[in-house]
Amino acid sequence: MSETKNRFLLITYQTEKSITSAILPVVLISYIVGILYSNLDTLLVLFPSGEGEYSFQLLEGIIMVSIAVGSGFLIVFALKKHLIIILKSFFALSFFLSSVCMFWVHGYLLEVTFLENVFWVEIITAVIGGIIGCLAILSFIVGKGGINTKNTIIFILGVAMGTIFGMVFSFVTFITLIVLISLFDIYSVFRGPINQIFKRTNFSISSESQAEMKQSVAVGIGDFIFYSSLVTFITKELNPILGFVSIIGILVGIKITENMLFRYGKFPGLPIPIFLSLLLVLIGWLITTYIL
Repeated sequence: MSETKNRFLLITYQTEKSITSAILPVVLISYIVGILYSNLDTLLVLFPSGEGEYSFQLLEGIIMVSIAVGSGFLIVFALKKHLIIILKSFFALSFFLSSVCMFWVHGYLLEVTFLENVFWVEIITAVIGGIIGCLAILSFIVGKGGINTKNTIIFILGVAMGTIFGMVFSFVTFITLIVLISLFDIYSVFRGPINQIFKRTNFSISSESQAEMKQSVAVGIGDFIFYSSLVTFITKELNPILGFVSIIGILVGIKITENMLFRYGKFPGLPIPIFLSLLLVLIGWLITTYIL
């Protein structure tokens, strides 16, 4: 019974198809967003007095990763103390506020970039975000949504949050964030918070055949967010060519990760796609800068 009660912790996109087919539209949309907002300046700065200084940008990335890491361990602590009601309330509030805020920011960016300060756009997008947040609560927390509804919500929120993350951070802050969070993903899946959540929700596919495993493949919302953010960031900060290179790196990395998932039953979704994508982008940048 406790395993069933804890299923709300699995905020995942589940598919019988290859993971690549689920991620491809995510990265393509993120690529387009990166092109549309290529002239957008950095919006989010935690330390205004140190804006432009690499040390402060590095610290911003470390702080954000620390918040994510701390939240993961707090969730595990709450599970051990059987604070399910508190956890559900926290997840519900997070769903609603993050959805409203992300969609409001998208509306704001549309307004100031393309619509010449048409103020009602951000109001409409915030309302849409609120509706999606409520649907997320009903689907994941209350348990009233089917698999297609859950997948649609993960897709929408993943793209909405990922594209914002890819647009508002400085170069050093974003690279610090995505590298550290990918490294933590390795620990989290095998020994840390995600591993504990797997155990407490009885989520495992390691004992199934490959044909059965394809029916159980699940991609966390965090993977959607960071795949999306990386493509948007590279496309916006560098250029569309390198943005396309980042897509190739992510898709190839996902295929490798999928094979590892079938072999080991669980495998972190971020490290291989993210680091392969960054490596290919670095090689592409060196070629376009110093050779061509």
